[in-house]
Formats: sequence, C-alpha cells, structure tokens
Amino acid sequence: MTVQLLPFAPRLASEREWAMYHRFRRVRHQERDPDDPLLDDRTTEKLMRRRDPEWESLYFAAIEEEAPDALLGWVGIDVTREGALTHETNGHMAWADVEILAPHRRQGIGRTLLAKAVEIARERGRTLLVGGTKEADGRGFIEAMGGQVAQRWRESRLHLDQVDWDMIERWVEEGQKRSPNTTLRFFTNYLDDALVEDFCEVLQEVSNQEPRGDLEVGDEFVTPEILKERVDSFVNADGTLLRAITQEASGKIGGLTVMGYFPEEKTLIHQYMTGVKDVYRGRGLGKWVKAAMLLRVRQEFPQVKIVITGNATSNAAMLSINRRLGFKPYRDGVEAQIRLDAVEAYLAK
Repeated sequence: MTVQLLPFAPRLASEREWAMYHRFRRVRHQERDPDDPLLDDRTTEKLMRRRDPEWESLYFAAIEEEAPDALLGWVGIDVTREGALTHETNGHMAWADVEILAPHRRQGIGRTLLAKAVEIARERGRTLLVGGTKEADGRGFIEAMGGQVAQRWRESRLHLDQVDWDMIERWVEEGQKRSPNTTLRFFTNYLDDALVEDFCEVLQEVSNQEPRGDLEVGDEFVTPEILKERVDSFVNADGTLLRAITQEASGKIGGLTVMGYFPEEKTLIHQYMTGVKDVYRGRGLGKWVKAAMLLRVRQEFPQVKIVITGNATSNAAMLSINRRLGFKPYRDGVEAQIRLDAVEAYLAK
C-alpha cells in the first residue's frame, strides 16, 4: 500500500476534505465509542476551526494513493504558540494524537504519521513527544517505540438514575452549614465581569495542582483574555458551559466546578474541572459544588442520563469524591512520553 500524507487545515478545508474527515471520524467512533452519541458535522467543524490563544493544532490525513477519497489514518499535533504564556513552560514538548482505522493497522501507517509528528516537532524546536491512548493497539505502539508510560488515567461515568439524591442534598446542606458566610453561585456560559480575574486565578491554581505523574510538562496559564476566547469558541459551537463557584464573605472565590453540554450528545454531559483553592480546603467545598451542580443538571437538563469525567488514577481525593457520588470506572488510559531522538532511532530501524 502506498500512503500519502495530506495537510488538513480546518479553516481552509474544502467540502470534499471535510466529507473525507467526517467519514473517518464516524468509523473511529464506532470502533471506540459505539454506544455513545456522536457530535454532528457542523459542531465538529466549528470546534476544529476555533483558534486557541495558547496552543496551535496541525493535522495530517493518511490516504491510499489508489483510493484518494478514503482516509485511513490521522495525526493531530499540538504545540504552544511562540510568545504564548504557556510556551515558557511547555515550549519543549509537542502533543501527538495518532489514529488509524482498525483494518489498516500494522501496515506502516502509524510509523508514517509518527514521522510527520516528529518532523513538525523538530521544526518547532521541540525535544519531547507526548501522547495518550485508551486502546490496546495504542499501548502496543507506545511500547514498540520505547515510550515511557508517565501517567495513568481513568474515565468514570455516573448514571443519574442510580444516584443517591438524598445524599446529594445532604452534601449541599452540610456545605452550607460548615460555611455559613459562603455563597454558592451558578453561571451559564459567562461569569460576571467582576469575578473573571479571580476565577482565572483559582482555575489556574487548581488545574496546575492536578497530578501529572512522571510527565515532563509544565504549568499552563489562564488569563481573562484566554478564558474569554475559549468560552467564546465553546459557545459558538452551540455548547453550554455550566459553572458553579463558592464565594467567601470577602468576595473571593474558594471552589469551582465546570461542566459542558452539547445538544447533539443528547444524554451525555461532561464534568471538566472541580477544585478548591488551597487556603479554603478542609470545609467540604468540593463536595458542595459538585453536589449542587448535579442537582442543577437534574433540573435544567432532564434529558441527560450520564455524566462523564476523567482523572489521573493518582488523584485519590477526587476519585474518592466521585466514588461516593456513584461514579464507576468506565475505561482506563495512559499518557506516555518519549524523546524525539529516541523516536527517530525507532523510525530508522
């Protein structure tokens, strides 16, 4: 098989190129998540066309020269932008996501896509390649090239018809009793302007405190400008962001939780982040905001049946809260890293 790599630029892609990609992602979805609803084409295109202020995404499609309308494999490469805040802490690495349709694996396509990721990483002055997988073939690929499994993570799911709602209401009541001078507030999509800067500070702190295992990656940064661009992109793709915060008597934000919903996913909603600022821990604020958010979802999104979240398996505190809420393990994955020179040695074999 003779495979050709074609660049795919979401903002410039033709109707034919998009049609190829959508056929590919539908087959991949059936291979990976056959029981879940799939985002529609329009939403997917909007999400892929968005511009992240800190990270740049580059895509390449693998096609067979004899069948140029069939996309067999795909690689997405994420690198920090020159001049971005996160470039100072992560300018040494590139994130690579290699995907190949199951019938076309073990035919050298993965090596071809990996070589492109290395080429881009070298062009951008990177020395480390990072990637993740939740499939056995992906783990085998990592092992074959000598990659280091640097972190393990778990996707967990909560079926709302199995939730102990009496316990959830108790958690909310306990949160209010333990912090009588603290206010719980909800926001859809956008925060009040006066809260944005403080929200960014708390979000940046709790995000960077999440376990990283042995991953050689650095902190990321969240400013009001970065936050606005990301929220705008999510909302413009017809998504809904749900946020809850606890606000101290001083006006400062102590804890937060963020969830996201797309109408096309119908019965699914995603839990993105929950965290409490260091100085306010030990009062059950994390349990309070998570429980209160579930009550809100039950009321405002009655069609939702399942909450999806992901955590590092070393994040014992959050996994404990999730278990008590009723989340159950759905599947495990790994994040791996490898030096570029080691990848090049593997490709040269």
